[in-house]
Amino acid sequence: MGGNKNVNKYIRKATFFAAGLLFIQAAFTASPAFAAYTDTSVYKIETTKEFSSQTEAEKAAERLKKDTGWKADVQTSGRNGTTYELATGGIDGENKTKSLLLQFGKETGLKGTYAPIGKREPLAKAVSKEFPGEAKAKELALQFKKETGLQASYVKTGKQESYVKVISDPVKGEQQAKALLARFEKETGLQGTYGPYGAGQGTVKLISGEIEGESKAKRLLPQFKKETGLKGSLELVKKQEAQYQVITGAIQGETNAKNLLKQFENQVKIKGAYEAAGRPEQLYNAVSGYFSDEKTAQNAAAQIKKAAGVSSSVERVKKTRYWVVNMKNLDSQKLSKVSAFFKKKTWRYTSSKAGKKQTAFRIVSSQTANQNKAAVGVNFFKSKKVKASSVQKKGSTTSSRYRIVSAETAAQSQITKALQFYSKNGAPGTAAQTGKKIYSQYRLASEAVFNQGNITKALRFFQTNGIKAAAQKTGQLHSQYKLTSEAVIGQEKLAKALKFYSKQKIAGTVQPTGKYGYRQYKITSAPVSSKSSLDKGVAFFGKHHISVSYRTKTTSLYTVVINEQFTGKDRAEAAANVIKKNYGWPVNIMKIKDGPQIMTTDYGITLNQMIDKQMKASPQTDAAAYVSLTYINTANQTVTADVLNVRSSPRAAGGNIIGQLKKGDKVNIISHESGWAKIRMNWRNASREEVEKYVNPEKFTQDSSSYFQFLKLSKTAGLNAAEVNAKILYNKGILTGKGQAFIDAARKYSINELYLISHSLLETGNGTSALARGTSFNGKTVYNMYGVGAYDSNPLYYGAKYAYEQGWFTPEAAIVGGAKFIGEKYIHNQTYNQDTLYKMRWSPNALHQYATDVGWAAKQVGRMYSLYTLLDQYTLYYDVPVYR
Repeated sequence: MGGNKNVNKYIRKATFFAAGLLFIQAAFTASPAFAAYTDTSVYKIETTKEFSSQTEAEKAAERLKKDTGWKADVQTSGRNGTTYELATGGIDGENKTKSLLLQFGKETGLKGTYAPIGKREPLAKAVSKEFPGEAKAKELALQFKKETGLQASYVKTGKQESYVKVISDPVKGEQQAKALLARFEKETGLQGTYGPYGAGQGTVKLISGEIEGESKAKRLLPQFKKETGLKGSLELVKKQEAQYQVITGAIQGETNAKNLLKQFENQVKIKGAYEAAGRPEQLYNAVSGYFSDEKTAQNAAAQIKKAAGVSSSVERVKKTRYWVVNMKNLDSQKLSKVSAFFKKKTWRYTSSKAGKKQTAFRIVSSQTANQNKAAVGVNFFKSKKVKASSVQKKGSTTSSRYRIVSAETAAQSQITKALQFYSKNGAPGTAAQTGKKIYSQYRLASEAVFNQGNITKALRFFQTNGIKAAAQKTGQLHSQYKLTSEAVIGQEKLAKALKFYSKQKIAGTVQPTGKYGYRQYKITSAPVSSKSSLDKGVAFFGKHHISVSYRTKTTSLYTVVINEQFTGKDRAEAAANVIKKNYGWPVNIMKIKDGPQIMTTDYGITLNQMIDKQMKASPQTDAAAYVSLTYINTANQTVTADVLNVRSSPRAAGGNIIGQLKKGDKVNIISHESGWAKIRMNWRNASREEVEKYVNPEKFTQDSSSYFQFLKLSKTAGLNAAEVNAKILYNKGILTGKGQAFIDAARKYSINELYLISHSLLETGNGTSALARGTSFNGKTVYNMYGVGAYDSNPLYYGAKYAYEQGWFTPEAAIVGGAKFIGEKYIHNQTYNQDTLYKMRWSPNALHQYATDVGWAAKQVGRMYSLYTLLDQYTLYYDVPVYR
C-alpha cells in the first residue's frame, strides 16, 4: 500500500481524545444566550358544553365551523341518550373480584364498582411453622398460589446467623483442583467451586490483514500452520459483489445540479459528483414596463416571484420618476413563465439575450454494491422530476477478502512467528487479546453454609489432605421464615392451604383474624354509552365464565366535538380562549402527540467567521480527494505536473484546495470521475467547503438522523419504562427489565435517559460483561454499568474496586450511581457548557474541541437515533446554534 506515501506528506491524521460520548474535554469561553423552547407538540381542544337536542347542537357546530373554519361534529354527551348498565352474578372472593374489575377496565375501557353479596362471615388465615431460607420462602409463596389459588406472603422470624464459605490455600494445576473438588463434594456432601489464583498469563489470537481472493487465502492457511505451529481458520471479511451507479439525465444550471446532489447525498446516503452534459442553453434578460412608484414596482416583483418563481430587482429610470423591474439570466423555461404572467396581467416587458449561456449537468453517483440502495437513488431523482437509471458498470465487482485467525496462544515465540508470517505474505496482522488467561494455581471454595457441623466437615477435609483452609463470612445472613395465606372464608380453602404445608413437610395452623367478610361479590358497570361497548363488556364476562345481565336507560343530551389540531400549546390556548370568549363554553386542552422542543444558542459570530476560526484549528476528514487526470500517468499512478492541486471535490474552486503534489509523487486512485481522479488519502486536512458542510446547522434537516447532534443530553425525554423494557432492554442480559432504573437516574440527575441506556449497552456488551453481571470484591458482589473507573491496565479489578467504594451492590444502584458520576463530571460540568454533540465538536473559539474530524458529531448519533426509532413515547429537546 506504498502508493499513499507522498500524498500523506500533506495530511495530518485526526486525533480523538477518547472513545464514546462521555469523555468531554471542550468548553465555551463565554455563556451563550438561550431562547425559550418552541413547542412543536400537537394538541386538540374539547368542550363539555351540552345541548338539549341534536338540532341545537348541530346549529352550534355549524356556527363554529363558519366563524373559525375548524372541523366539528355532533355526538351524544354520554350522560344522556341510550345507556346501559351491566351487573354480574356472584364472584368468589374479594381479591378475585378486585382483579377482575381491574382487568375489565383495561380490556374494555369501561369503569365499574363492586359490592358484597350475602351475609358476613368470619375470616381466617393458614399460617405455616418456621423454615430456613428466604429463597425457599419466595419459591413456596409462588407455588402456594399456583396449587391453592390463594395469595400468600412470607415474613422473617427468629435469630439471624452469618453464612460462610470455607476457602482453601492454592493448589497446583487445574486437573488437581478438579479432582480435589470431586472428592470434597463426595466426602462432605457439600457443593463447591474452584477458581484461578494469581495474575495469570493472558492469551491472544493472531489476526492477519485482508487477503484478496479465496485461492490465495486457502494456499496460505496450511503454510501458516507449518511455519508457526498454530492452527488457523479463514474468515470471510467481504463477499464479491457487483457495483452499481445512479446516473441522471440533463439538469439545467450548475446551482440546481449542486443543490440536488446535496439532497441526494443527505437522503440516500450515497456520495456523487456532477458533470457537464449537453449543449449550453442561451440565457436572457427581461425588463418590465414603467411603474409609477417604487412600492408598486416592488409589489410587481413579489408577484413575479410567486407566479413565475423568478427573482428580480427594482430600479428607478434615470431622469424620470418611473421604476422598472429587472429580471436577469433567465433560461427559456423561466422566460416563458414570465411571458405568460405578463400577458395575463396585460403588462408590457422587453427581453434580450444575456451575455452568457447556461450549461446542463448530470449527476453520477459513486459505486455501491447495494442494488436496493441504488434503486432508492433512482426513485429519489424521479420524485424530483429528473430522469435517472441504475447502471452496473461492466466488469466492476469487488473482490472477496479473507483473513487468517489463529488459535489462542500465550507463547511469545508463536506470536512472533505468526506476525512475521503475515507481514511476509503482504497481510500485516495484529495480536488481539482474548480476555482469557492461563493459570498455574487454583483455590477451592465451599458453598455458603451457616451450620457449624458443615463448616467443621469442610475444614477437616482440607486438613486431612494437607491443605490449609479458612472460613470466611460472605456478608449474607441466614433467617427463619413462615408463610401466611390471605384471609379467607370457608373451611375448604383453609384445608387446601394446610394440605400444601403438609406436602412440603411444614406444619401449619388456622388462625382467625377477628374480622368478617363475604364469600361472594358482584360487579356493576358505570353507564355504557354505546351498543359496541356493551357487547365488549358482555363478551368479557362470558370469557371468564361469569353470568351477566344489563338494563337500558334513555337520555337526550348532545355535545360538539372539535376535530381541529393545533401545533404548540400557545396556539391551543388561543383557540380555547376564542371558544370561551365568543361562545361562553367550558374548554379543556389535551396533548395528543409529543413533538420536539426546540431552542437556539446564539454563537455571537457569523458563519464565515466561525469557518475562518475552524480552518485555523486544522480540521480533518477521512473522505477521498481529487486531482486532475490530465496530470496523472495512470499506468504507474504518478504525478506528471510540476505542482498539482489536491481538491476535496471534483471541480476547480478556490474553497476546495487541501494540498499540493509534486512531479513524481505517487497517488492511490480509487476511480475516475469526468476527468478527475478520486484518490484515497486516509486522514487529511479538510477543505473550507467540507467544514461549511458540517458546521452550518442549516445543512441538517429535522427529520434526519444527523439532527440528533443538537439533542440536549441534559434534558430527560419522558420515556415509558414498560416500552423501554419491551423494545430496547428485552434480552439485554443484566439490563433486561431495568428501564425504570435508567428513568429514575435520568430524572434525578437531569440526563437524557436514552443517552444513559445507549452508553450502558455499549460499555457492557448489551448487559453481558463481567462488571455488569456482578463480580466479587472484598466478599461483596458489585456492579458497574458504565465502565466507570475501569482502567485499561486491569478493567475488571479497577471497575469492581470503584463500584465497591461507591456501594454499588445492586444493578439499580450501579445505574443510578453511575449516572451521578456522568452528570457531575461531564454533562453538567460547571467549567464546560457543552451538553450537545454539536457543541462538543464546534466551540465558538475553536478551542478545547472534542475531535478534529469534521464529521464527528454527525457520525456519533447513529446508535441513539436507531434506539429512538424503536419507541413511541418520548419528548426530544434540541438546542440548535444560530449564526449572525
